[in-house]
Amino acid sequence: MALIKAVAAVRPQTIVVLNNGAPVAMSAWLGDVAAVLEAWMMGQAGGAAIADILFGKVNPSGKLAETFPLKLADTPAYLNWPGGVGKVNYGEGLFIGYRYYDAKQMPVLFPFGYGLSYTTFSYNNPQVSATTFKDVDGVTVSVAVTNTGEVAGKEIVQVYVHDQQSGLVRPQKELKGFAKVELQPGETKTVSIALDFRAFAYYHPEYKQWITEDGAFDLLLAASVADIRHTLTVTLESTLDLPCLLDEESTVCEWLADPRGNAVFGPFYAEMESAARQMFGGDGDQNGSDGAIGLDMMDMFQDMPLVSVLMFQQSALPMHPEDIVAGLLQRTHAEK
Repeated sequence: MALIKAVAAVRPQTIVVLNNGAPVAMSAWLGDVAAVLEAWMMGQAGGAAIADILFGKVNPSGKLAETFPLKLADTPAYLNWPGGVGKVNYGEGLFIGYRYYDAKQMPVLFPFGYGLSYTTFSYNNPQVSATTFKDVDGVTVSVAVTNTGEVAGKEIVQVYVHDQQSGLVRPQKELKGFAKVELQPGETKTVSIALDFRAFAYYHPEYKQWITEDGAFDLLLAASVADIRHTLTVTLESTLDLPCLLDEESTVCEWLADPRGNAVFGPFYAEMESAARQMFGGDGDQNGSDGAIGLDMMDMFQDMPLVSVLMFQQSALPMHPEDIVAGLLQRTHAEK
C-alpha cells in the first residue's frame, strides 16, 4: 500500500495490476491511481497478456465473480471465522457473497458481476418467451445489446431472478444465467438466455427436494448485480403435487399458505377472524372504533400455532381446540 501511494503521489497516471486469488483491500489508495486491472492468478504468459490489454491490443472483457467489500469486517463470515475449539459455524447460511450484501443493503467497493472495458454497451428491447409458463417448460429472456463505443469489445449479460413471494426465506435475487457477446463498434446483437426449472426452484428441507411455487418472479437483466438494466415480470405455474406438511403445531400462516389446508381452513378462519374482531372490539387496529389495542390482533396471530390461537377463544368453541385442529388435519390430509 505504501509503495502504491508513494508512486501515485508523483505519477497520478499510475495503473495498478492485481495478481491475487481473492479480493484485496484497496480503499486506502484506490482514489490515488488512474486505473486498476484485475489479473487474478496469471500463468507464465500473464505478462504478455497484460501488455496487450494495457496497450489496447485486447479489450478487457471480464466481470467479477465475487464481491469486493469495503473492509474485511463487512464480509458475511467475519463473525464466524475462524471459529474455536476445532469448529467453524457457517452462520451465513444462504446469504453468502452478493446475497449477503443485498440483504444488508450494504455498500461495497466493487459488486459481483462488475467490470469495465474500453467501450460501453446499451441494453434495449427486453423480451420474454412467455409471461405465464409452467416450471417444466421454463422461459427464455432476451435483450438487444449494442456496442455504443468506438472499439470492439465483449459484454456479459447477466440474468438474476427475484421471487416476489416464497414459502421460505430466499435471497433478494440470484444469478441464474449469463452470456457473453462480442460486438464491433455500433453493432447490435440479441442475446437469449434460457431459464429452466432449477432457475426458479429452491431446496425445501421438509419436502427433501427442490420445489417450485406458483407466483410472480422478476427477471432482472443486468450488467452487474448492482447495475440492473431491465426488469421483466413473469408468472410461474408449478406442476409439483407436493404432500401436505401441516401438523398439530402448524401456524395460522402455514395453514393459509398450504393449498389443501387453506381449502379446509379458509372458511373456519373467516369465522375465527370475525369472532376475534368482536372479542377485541372495532377492527383491532389503530383506526378501530375503540382505538385501545393499537395493532391488528389477527396479524399478531399469523405466526402462532393454530391450536394456541384457538385457546384465546376456547370458551366460545364447541369443542377443545386440540380436537378442532385434529379434525381440520384429518379433512386436510384427505383432500386430493
